[in-house]
Amino acid sequence: MTKLDIPKLKNLFSVLANEKRIKIIELCSQKGRTVTELSKLLKLNYSITVEYTSMLSKVKLVEKKRNKNRTVNVKSLVRLNNNGEITKI
Repeated sequence: MTKLDIPKLKNLFSVLANEKRIKIIELCSQKGRTVTELSKLLKLNYSITVEYTSMLSKVKLVEKKRNKNRTVNVKSLVRLNNNGEITKI
């Protein structure tokens, strides 16, 4: 039996404890979005959106990539279901 990484799991759950971060996952699972788009859609300050997407990226729920024009695209690595399940894309 494998030992659970409790600190890692606590971090994952704390990242998911915010409604706006969950909404970022939902929006980015439909299609990739830029940080600017997410900021406007969620009515969040740009710097907060950057922070939230970075938190999600660190726990491997989204992927962030910088384009040649320096725009940061965010793509969800998971899909959220209505019944509370998370599935890997």
